[in-house]
Amino acid sequence: MVWVCLWWLHSLGGQPVYFTDGTESSDCYYATTSTTTTTTVTTNTTTTITSGFNLNLRPLTSPGINNTDPVSVSSVPLTSTVNSIVTPVMTYGQLDGLINKWSLELEDQEKYFLRQATQVNAWDCTLMENAEEISILHGEVEKVKLDQKRLEQELDFILSQQRELEDLLTPLEKTVKDQSESVYLQHEDKEYERIYKLAETMDAQLKRMSQDLKDITGHLNTFENPAATTDRLQQICKILNAHLDSLQWINQNSGMMQKKVEEITKIFEDFQSKEQERNVKITFD
Repeated sequence: MVWVCLWWLHSLGGQPVYFTDGTESSDCYYATTSTTTTTTVTTNTTTTITSGFNLNLRPLTSPGINNTDPVSVSSVPLTSTVNSIVTPVMTYGQLDGLINKWSLELEDQEKYFLRQATQVNAWDCTLMENAEEISILHGEVEKVKLDQKRLEQELDFILSQQRELEDLLTPLEKTVKDQSESVYLQHEDKEYERIYKLAETMDAQLKRMSQDLKDITGHLNTFENPAATTDRLQQICKILNAHLDSLQWINQNSGMMQKKVEEITKIFEDFQSKEQERNVKITFD
């Protein structure tokens, strides 16, 4: 970096720097600045141009010209505009310090730039990823909206079909209810009549059995012959056998009546279900 800056100063026309002993520095150059000054000299007045800097510069030499003798500027009166070159003194150490300072600042700026560029690159990657995710989410949202719209249409269609079905079923239910009530009442009356007749028959049979038992008891009470004591045990056995037969007959008849009642109930339920199915078919036909 130092040699590049030195080459750059030399290429821009920089002048070499001389040390205090008059030797020329082959590695150090300084920039020259041309300024224009105007000096007016009056009669019997001498203008002397001096500088506050001790340059200790070696004058430029050319072949065939002796430039070793110093020339005093104060001995030459100036009556016109002249160009004076201001050449401040700069040592190699100062230039090296400036170059090192500029190098450090440049490195700091480069590091800061790289750090900012890395952060910006990370932000850019994050933005791109977020943009892709937003695009995917947007597509999913649009798809969900379409599905929701289609679902709403299907729900509306189902509701309309349900309303139509309710409109059709309401009169049918009313008709079936009326018909089933009339049929049920008719069939129920017939069954009640049949059961009542069976109950009357059983009551008559029980009354007849009771009368038979009374007759047997009266017939036994009429026996007052003491010689017939041997036959009383046989008569008692006959009476008890008759009672046992009567009880068995009552048990059998009660079981038969229970079975008949269950059969009648089952037949009635089957008839009712078939009648309802027939009415529904007739209504739809």
